[in-house]
Amino acid sequence: MTTEEAEAALQAWATVERDELVHAAHQAGVSKNRIYVLTGIARTTIDRILEAPMGTTQQALAAYLTGFTATWPKPQPWGWPPASPGVASQYTAPDVAQWLLKDAEFRALKLGTWLSTPDGQLVAAAVEALAPPPYGQDAELLITALQLAAQQQQVEARQKILAGVAVGGVLALAFGRAGK
Repeated sequence: MTTEEAEAALQAWATVERDELVHAAHQAGVSKNRIYVLTGIARTTIDRILEAPMGTTQQALAAYLTGFTATWPKPQPWGWPPASPGVASQYTAPDVAQWLLKDAEFRALKLGTWLSTPDGQLVAAAVEALAPPPYGQDAELLITALQLAAQQQQVEARQKILAGVAVGGVLALAFGRAGK
């Protein structure tokens, strides 16, 4: 991201995730003072945002997935009683991704942001942390579904930022003409 792109995004900060934009703009070289001027966010708030870590932790994702998969069949020790077939034998990753996207608790994790989606290692580690673990095929299904859902969240976030930047441009043009 260039400084100009970061500044344009900051001007549309209300339509996307404020904290992530502040982090991205600062990493792109926009000063704290310029962030304050463009957004009106208090300098103390900017400092607090920049001190906080970004992103979803593996622990938070694993905790969410424990509840999300609570009703999924799990392998039984010694194979008894016989377990029902796994979720992967009945559903696809896009199916599960849609379930995730409909869940407010998943959306609150903000896996997919306008800047990024989590890497496969974070997702795989969170799925592997489930105890008892789902079937191997179900684990692969869940990893793929999480990545698809995060990518969809990223698409939505980027659409919001582009819409905000477009509205800001139209307003700037309108005010520019009104001032002449």
